[in-house]
Amino acid sequence: MPNVEFIKEENSETVSSKKFNAIFDNISEAVFLLSFQGQIIEVNNTACKLVNYSRETLLGMTLFNILTPEFASKMPESIKESVKSKGRKFESVFLRQDGQEVPVEMFLKIIELNNSNVFFATAQDINDRKEISKKLTSLESITLRNPNPILRVDKSSVLFCNYIAQRLFNTQEGNILPDFLHQLVKNTIDTKSDNELEIELNHRFYIFTIIPEKSENSANIFGIDITERRKAEKVINYLAKFPSENPNPILWVSKDSVIYANNAGEELFNVKKGSEIPTFLNPFFKEVRTDKEFIEIELEFDERIYLLNISNVKNQEYISIQGIDISERKKVEKVLQDYSLRMEFLNHIIIAGNSANNIKSLLEEILNSTIELMDFDGGSIYLVDDVSFTAEVVSSYNLTAEFLDKTKSVKINKIPYKSIFIEGEPLFIGDYPLFNTDHSQMSGFLSVASLPLFSKNKIIGSLNIGSNSQHNFSTEEKEMLKYVGKEIGTLVIKMQTEEALRDAHNITEFYRDLVVHDINNIFSNISTSLELISLFQRKKEEIEKIPELMDIINEQIIRGSKLVSNIRNLSKISDSGINLESIEAIQILNDAIKFIQSSFPNININIQIESKFKKIFVQANEYLLDVFENILFNAVKYNDKPIVEIQIRISKYEETGKNSLKMEFLDNGIGIPDKRKERILSSVSEGQKRVKGMGIGLYTVNKIIKNYQGKILVEDRIYGDPAKGSNFIILIPLGV
Repeated sequence: MPNVEFIKEENSETVSSKKFNAIFDNISEAVFLLSFQGQIIEVNNTACKLVNYSRETLLGMTLFNILTPEFASKMPESIKESVKSKGRKFESVFLRQDGQEVPVEMFLKIIELNNSNVFFATAQDINDRKEISKKLTSLESITLRNPNPILRVDKSSVLFCNYIAQRLFNTQEGNILPDFLHQLVKNTIDTKSDNELEIELNHRFYIFTIIPEKSENSANIFGIDITERRKAEKVINYLAKFPSENPNPILWVSKDSVIYANNAGEELFNVKKGSEIPTFLNPFFKEVRTDKEFIEIELEFDERIYLLNISNVKNQEYISIQGIDISERKKVEKVLQDYSLRMEFLNHIIIAGNSANNIKSLLEEILNSTIELMDFDGGSIYLVDDVSFTAEVVSSYNLTAEFLDKTKSVKINKIPYKSIFIEGEPLFIGDYPLFNTDHSQMSGFLSVASLPLFSKNKIIGSLNIGSNSQHNFSTEEKEMLKYVGKEIGTLVIKMQTEEALRDAHNITEFYRDLVVHDINNIFSNISTSLELISLFQRKKEEIEKIPELMDIINEQIIRGSKLVSNIRNLSKISDSGINLESIEAIQILNDAIKFIQSSFPNININIQIESKFKKIFVQANEYLLDVFENILFNAVKYNDKPIVEIQIRISKYEETGKNSLKMEFLDNGIGIPDKRKERILSSVSEGQKRVKGMGIGLYTVNKIIKNYQGKILVEDRIYGDPAKGSNFIILIPLGV
């Protein structure tokens, strides 16, 4: 049974909370309490100061939001290791609100809080240690007054120790090593690998990191006082009180009844203290009591979805349930899942089509890939003959001879084909009875889908797939197949000419690289929004922000569709196939800058324009926006600085009597080595795909600029030093 005194103490929660907060906030080490999803439940003052966020802001974030991208990707593995062990220590890097990176040493372990399991994490700024480690090429560079103990030692003696180390170890330079360090130092120097030791000295707890010198038979020792961390653990374990006003549902149950429920728990589970346990929870309770310490499940209540953490409370005869409303997150996940499915499906089909070298093999690859991805058994592709008002089978797989003989050529203005080839409506088994009985049975399939193929809003054929099993097409599958039908039609038309064959091949290659180059960025933005929604939905005061995040996700999906559309647009651009007009360039540049800044809201981007002209006209078209966006996008993406600096210089340029607009885009990014400059420009100009990522954007830029009768050049921002950033120069003929 639960501790009666503990429950009674809820009446004096205010007093206990004050005592808890006073001790908690005075701990000198940064302390975080985290849910299993990484959501920040509580922080102390030191944590707020370390990352330069207010407590209110941090409680609306996850641990991943305050880590640099590199260490955020490593955190799931650290969490797994912490679950397996009693606690884990590791290094990470926090990202402050002002963009400054702070190297920290973190300690992470599972503790019991509010009768549920949470993560207890501490973090200590080790920037001084990092700086000292870099400078330890000579004894003089060691900061004697560093507040943490620092030593340099060989296998037997102390070569150097700062003031705090002298007092802690009661030693000085030239003395023999303390006994407890002898073996560890020897192992460190012999193996040239780091070691750690946790020990109590003078009634305080320390962790010592021993790092070998690569070129010498010596090692550097850095110590950190973790006494406050130990104190924090005790404070959490002994003073934390059950939050009866928690907005999330909380329930305690014994073997046969409810012994506690907060307001949210009473409302969600429709119970009171003393009520019978809801029967639907019994299987989960049995699993916790017999097999596992805790489980997490998702359940739906009144059209809302909750994540329930069910755990067996140690040393008590009851089970704790804590829930979080994740409905908004699940909606967003559904949007993302549907979009990802479409993109993945189309990606597979286009990649399959990439191996084709003529229209026949292209159609076979498209058909076979679609059948395989849907796990169907056969199908066919029709192409329309506008002159005879018929559609002919041009590719088929696993169809009966009788069926092919009767349907090899069909009249597109006759039922049921009229719906597909004239009205552009897909047909699915069950949607059209006559089609089902006359054709699905004749083909031997129980389930059939016929999808019109579009090219520029014109129906050019149909893709038909069938299954020997009963398959009820979901709404998502229907929408995905409609989408695929529209995209496939464009590929088919283009493959019908020699030039279109080359374009289809390029589009396929571009699409594959696009998944790495740009779609990952879009998914990252969507993922960030999902994390924020996951946090906000558990805080009533933050729920109003969720629609704004949904808008961001929607914008990213639209942006992804636009990227795919832009790839199709590349096939429209030829050396003489687009119209040019006199358009104003600076306004288009400003539009591109706004797009880039809105696409990277979490990156500090400083873009400066140097121009004598408020307006200047060039011979171009609507694709000029794509030129600017691609160059700016690369300047941001390939940049590892806290602040992305982009300087745009605009001037006029005359060469062989030809007046042009000269635009220089100078960035402080990672730069491009000279040899790679040559490869990039070579690949771009020849349409080759040896250069990933940046090459895709530059291919688009180069092809557009070429149509403008202009030029593109790549130089160093600072001549002779590629590491200081790049300078992309474009020349475009001036407008009339």
